[in-house]
This record gives sequence, C-alpha cells and structure tokens, in this order.
Amino acid sequence: MNWPDGACSSHPPARGANRADGTVGPLGRPSDLGAGHSGRHPGAGVLAHVYGGCPLQELLETYVVGALAEGARGWLYSAPPWLFGLLADGIVGGVGAVLTFLPILFIFFAAMAFLEDVGYMARAAYVMDSFMHLIGLHGKSFLPLFLGFGCNVPAILGTRVIDSHRARLLTILLAPLVPCTARMAIIIFLAPAFFGPAAPLVAWGLVLVSLGVLALTGIVLNRVLFQGRRSAFIMELPLYHLPNWRTIGLSVWQRSLSFIRKAGTVILVVSVVVWVLSTLPGGSAKESYLARLGKFLEPAGRLMGLDWRLTVALLSSFVAKENSIATLGVLFHTGEGGLATLLAATYPPATALAFLVVQILFVPCVATVAAIRQETSSWRWTVFSVGLLLAVSLLAGAVTFHIAAGVGR
Repeated sequence: MNWPDGACSSHPPARGANRADGTVGPLGRPSDLGAGHSGRHPGAGVLAHVYGGCPLQELLETYVVGALAEGARGWLYSAPPWLFGLLADGIVGGVGAVLTFLPILFIFFAAMAFLEDVGYMARAAYVMDSFMHLIGLHGKSFLPLFLGFGCNVPAILGTRVIDSHRARLLTILLAPLVPCTARMAIIIFLAPAFFGPAAPLVAWGLVLVSLGVLALTGIVLNRVLFQGRRSAFIMELPLYHLPNWRTIGLSVWQRSLSFIRKAGTVILVVSVVVWVLSTLPGGSAKESYLARLGKFLEPAGRLMGLDWRLTVALLSSFVAKENSIATLGVLFHTGEGGLATLLAATYPPATALAFLVVQILFVPCVATVAAIRQETSSWRWTVFSVGLLLAVSLLAGAVTFHIAAGVGR
C-alpha cells in the first residue's frame, strides 16, 4: 500500500508480536536478544576488521605479494627495463596491494551475510525508524543504506523498495556517503601503520564521521529541497531463525570472487595505465604525465595537506575505490617494507587523517554514478550528487587537516 508523504509515521506492531523467541514482548518491539544485540554492537565490525583482518593482510603482503615481487625481479633481471617495471611495479605492485584487502573484506562479507540470513535486517529497519525520521526518511530507507556498507551500487538499486519518490530520491543522494567495503579496506589498510594501537579508534571515528555527515546532509537536503516532509513506514517483521551456513558460505564466496575478478580486470587495467602514465615520457615518475596532472591539481590538494601523489590516488579512485592503493603502490614502487609502512614514513599523521577523511567522503566510483543516473533518470540529479560529494569531501578534508596539524604542534 502506498502512503502519502504527509501521513502519520511508523506505527508499532500489535502487542504480542515479533519477539525473537516467538513469545510476547512487552511493547511489541523486537527483542534485543541474540543476533540483534551483537549485530548492533558499535565497535564489533571495526574491531573484527583490525584484529582479525589486518594480521592476515600483513601475511599476504609479506609472503605472497612480497614474494611475487621479488620473484618477478629475479625472473626479469635481464629483461628490458620497461617490461621489468610493468610487471614488478605496475601489475604486482598495484594489483597485489589490492588483493591483500581480501581477508578484511572476507570478514565483512561474512558478518553481513550472517545478519541477512538470520532475519535481523527487517528488525534493524524497524529499530532505526525513529533515527531515520530525523533526516526525513523512514525505516525502509535503512535497508538500502545498510547495503551500502557492502557496495554503494546495490544500495542505490535497492531504493526501489521505497514507495515515496521523495524518500527514494533522498536515499539515493545519501547512499554514497555510506562507507563501502573498498573504502573501509583502505582505512583498515592504512590506519594501523599511521596510528598504531589507536587504529581501531581512528577507523571507528572515520565511520562515525561518514555517518554524521550523512545525517547532517540528509537534514539539510530534506529541509532545503523537500520542505521537511516525512514519509510513513509500515513493514512486517519475520521471526528470527538459525543461520544456514551453506547459504552464508555461498554468499561470502560469491562476493569474494567478485572482488577477485575486479582485481583481475578493472584494477589490473587501471594499474597498467597508471604505471604507463607514471613512466612516460622519460621514465621518471616525478617528470611523468601523471605527475604533471597531479602537480596541476596540487594547489587544491595542498589545502588538505595532500601532495600530487595522494591527489592522483584520489582521482584514480573514481574508477574503483581500491585503485587508490593500487596507484600509490605503483607511484611508490613498494619494496619489502610494504606500502603502508612506506606511506607512514612519508606523510605525517595529519595528512594521513585528512586523506582518509576525503577518501571516505569522496565522489563514489563510476559504477555508483552510473547507478544514480539509472535510478534517477536525470543527469541533473547525477551531477548534483557528484558536485555535492566533491564539495563535502574537500571541505571536510581541509578542516580535518588544519585541526589535526594544529593539535599536533
């Protein structure tokens, strides 16, 4: 049933329904026991990424990517310099750095598949309904926004479940502000090197910053563009059930395989292109075409403490977010020390924090922009979304850098 935008907001279900164990709840609200309690723990996801994914990622970087790079250097010792650089620095340095994300993404995919399979997602929408009303949305918008933690593309496509055109459009505009797995992987990849034991707090703080900007942007857009109107919310809540581990395993496998395919196609192509642009015309990265582009844009990046290499890494993320790390891997010609360690030795923490803030709020990948165009059927809203995210990310990065630099003095 379609409800008008001005209709009354969420109605609680009838008394005695939807308890997690099938018994009567005192207010008819979903029980917070079981999956609901652990699934909403604020730090669980980030802590699992840092303490579970990072050691595995370091092992991959040291024993797999490092070994491949050294092997390529040994095999190609007598090869032409351009072939040596292309394989050792372009392909292994770029794609290899991105493949080390896989343990981090595996943990996130498993957590998301578990919550989806036990039936918690509908309850999460109900629990979040009151908060969503603060930005002019309702609980049903929470579902596609939550999908954004996996990938912003299905998040935008998932807005089709929203009945109200106004609420759907606002959800589409806000979805790119949800940090996807690629953005989270970049944060988890770099934060431990720059911030050491404080990395979990920094990573969780960046997620909160992203969600805070999402809420603030939603409030402003709802009041400015949609005159503060609200939408009603009605949803049937299923019972909890035991997870099907086969289904969860298949979901994790399919999502992980999709990431590997992307690393073997899009990221491979971008890594090769970045290597070519960073080598021509004279073989020096500092005098290359890519350096010229980065130095042309460096005045804007300098406001956020970013040099031309970090600026170019941000630009390459428009193709795919993982390309930021691939680009830096190519530009820094990473050796045994690893990219994260080399970056930590090159940039101060204020610059690193500003870069991560910009990265988590920056214009989404081209696939997400295409999805926005498809779902809104409007270039005007697509350009508006890109311009809004560009302005918000650059402003947030500049503010973060100057505050962090001031505190660090």
